[in-house]
Amino acid sequence: MKQHIFTQEERSELESNQHIIKVMNCNVEYTEAFKQQVMHEHEELGKSAKQIFTEAGIPDWLNKGKYAHKTLSRWKYQQRHPKERKRGRPKIDLEKTIDEMNMEELRKRVAYLELENEFLKKLEPLEQYKKKN
Repeated sequence: MKQHIFTQEERSELESNQHIIKVMNCNVEYTEAFKQQVMHEHEELGKSAKQIFTEAGIPDWLNKGKYAHKTLSRWKYQQRHPKERKRGRPKIDLEKTIDEMNMEELRKRVAYLELENEFLKKLEPLEQYKKKN
């Protein structure tokens, strides 16, 4: 299923909520306190995830279907497996020079550049195809 990319109006609405730290193109990052509150209210008070999100002011257009339930499930999993690495590309400060980076940052940068190169290699045949047609 294709993820919904937030409009500027949707981003503004989400960013005004006290429980939301950051809104990316199609992701929302919640505060740790809110995550703990949701898990507590769900386990101790028996409230549904959807009800908790609604009471916290999460807009209905976001809190539809199984959004709240899946989000809560992901948080519980992350709590049970704290050392498991998150998916996605590593956070890299591309503004830092190589001399300013430590060994771990350099490893992440190399991994990122290798992935970028693989992606670009896949684009070359597409460009050649476009030129022929």
